Order: sequence, then C-alpha cells, then structure tokens
Amino acid sequence: MVNRRNRIGDFELDTIVGPRGHSKAVLLTLIDRKLRFLWAYRLKNRTAVTVNEALNKFLATFNGPVHSFTVDRGTEFSGLVSLEAQYGIKTYYCHAYTPAERGSNERFNRNLRYFYPKGTYFEHISAQDLTTMLLQINQRPLKILDWQTPYQVMLTNLSKNSD
Repeated sequence: MVNRRNRIGDFELDTIVGPRGHSKAVLLTLIDRKLRFLWAYRLKNRTAVTVNEALNKFLATFNGPVHSFTVDRGTEFSGLVSLEAQYGIKTYYCHAYTPAERGSNERFNRNLRYFYPKGTYFEHISAQDLTTMLLQINQRPLKILDWQTPYQVMLTNLSKNSD
C-alpha cells in the first residue's frame, strides 16, 4: 500500500545534519509520498526524544490522516514505537544503505541543500527563513503531479477529505 503512493498520510522522514562535531542542531524533514509536500522542523539535537517531540507537534497540527512513517535506521527514529502505540501509525524501517527506499525524501533533501549547503549551522536559521524556504520548494510545479505544485495538490486533497 505505501509503495503505491495512492493515499495521503504515508510519510518519509529523515534528518539533515550540520557540520559534524560543531553543530548539534538538525532539520527533521517529512514528505507525504502522494502529495510530495515537504515539512521541516529545526531540532536542537538528533535524539529520539527530540524527534518524537517534533512529530507530536506535527501530528497535533496536521489536518489529514497519518498512516505510516518510512525512516532509515538512525537512532533518532528509535522512539517511533511510542507513536505507533499512541496514534496507530505504522513505522517502516528501510534496509541499510538503501536511500532509494525513501526516494522522495532524498530528492527533496537535495532541494533543501540548495538553500542550506553542507556546512550550514542550523542553529542560525530562523523559523521565518525555514518557512520561506519550504514555501519556495512546495510551490514548484512537478511533472509527477501533472505540473501542479505540491501546495496546490495538498490543498485540493485535504479539502476533499474535510468535506
């Protein structure tokens, strides 16, 4: 079901790190596999507790269904079991060294690197800067979406779900 990308609420997650040894702050990225809509949160560190706090915030504000998370085997995602029990969200862990199993997330993380190249200290990025960057990425037309933007597709699909 998840691989078919035919329902809203199946998410790919990842973290983007700053310079190793110098920066603890990271970006947590989430992308809906169907809508190709990207969310990102700046986190103070890369721990399972911090990731779960951000995901709880996301789940409290997201106005659509959440069925699954597909993640790599990083320790920051080891706490997702508690979300599975609390919200009924299924967690899928990718095989080691196979980023293609989260291809949309990897592609959008590459787009993020256009704005925040390697070596960026995420501590210095404001919430407004992050929001502006997300708007720019989510308002790019994509061929896979028949040249609509992820923003347009999300608004259309979530308004259908709320009726």
